[in-house]
Amino acid sequence: MADVAQLAKEWWLLAVLGIVSLVCGVLAIVYPDVTLLAVGIIFGFYLLMAGIFELVDAIVGDPASRALSALIGVVALLAGLICLRRPGDSLLALIVVLGAYLIVTGVVRLLRAFASVEYRGLALLGAVIDLILGILILSWPDESLVTLAVFFGISLIFRGVFALIAAFQLRKLHKEGGSDVAPPITAAPA
Repeated sequence: MADVAQLAKEWWLLAVLGIVSLVCGVLAIVYPDVTLLAVGIIFGFYLLMAGIFELVDAIVGDPASRALSALIGVVALLAGLICLRRPGDSLLALIVVLGAYLIVTGVVRLLRAFASVEYRGLALLGAVIDLILGILILSWPDESLVTLAVFFGISLIFRGVFALIAAFQLRKLHKEGGSDVAPPITAAPA
């Protein structure tokens, strides 16, 4: 309960994040070219991190899925390096890499979903979405560039709205007495 009270006190941080996300979302829609360059760089770093985590999972994770994790890790590392190497000059390559990455990830997630019982429905849904998006991106790469920037902007706007809603709910909790929560007892009374 003390964690909730502390989080409620810091509601404004979530509100700032929401506002920044909204502004970035609008800018991404208005200036898709600059957005694509930034997305290329950010996505390159994301893919590098995802590749590292997948390779770590291949080493220490479930033995049954180590090969699949290693495959995703290598593909993600290669895709990340390509994105970082030429984010502005090779936006079309970014789209092709993104489409290929989504297809490979979708296939691997599909295989993992059938191997797991827990949250199978969500895993299948995520796998199918990755596959469909990958196929669509590879089918129309030129249109996918601007669409990627616009979808990224829309995503940021929605994330900003949700962050603001959560921030004001935390503010309401704080005003209603979330800060009056007793501190945890650290020692027994004498």
